[in-house]
Amino acid sequence: MKKLFLFFLPFIVLLLPVSVIGVEFGGNECYYHLESNSTLEIHYTHSVSLTKVVDVYRISPGGIYFVQERWQEFLAGQPVDFDYRSGKFYVKNSHEFLGKSWRYWFIPVNNATILIDGKVSFVQPPEEGILEIRVEKIPFLLSIARRC
Repeated sequence: MKKLFLFFLPFIVLLLPVSVIGVEFGGNECYYHLESNSTLEIHYTHSVSLTKVVDVYRISPGGIYFVQERWQEFLAGQPVDFDYRSGKFYVKNSHEFLGKSWRYWFIPVNNATILIDGKVSFVQPPEEGILEIRVEKIPFLLSIARRC
């Protein structure tokens, strides 16, 4: 019986659920291991001002929190109030719970890049599409097979 258990143990481990950050764009999905408090940054070019914008999120197994936005201009669709300036950027801090998923619609001019815990995990392809970020539990095997 012990040998049978040892035989199936690796398969059991591969099926155990793990918490991940799911990143999906245009039907392609990848997963990044979720630490207890990961940081996700979305860097993109604003489609009106054509200046850099950075949105910062804290992600935990409990969900996604919007914590900061940095931008360079006050044109259409950009905030008008800020907490302080940092170099060329206006900075607004926040602590807004967004749930377990969040979506962006990007067009090619946005040239979006996602960093998770300081590492580039996604670069926008040259077509438009919806980027979805999710916190979820998936089998360990799937998290390996579709790692960002």
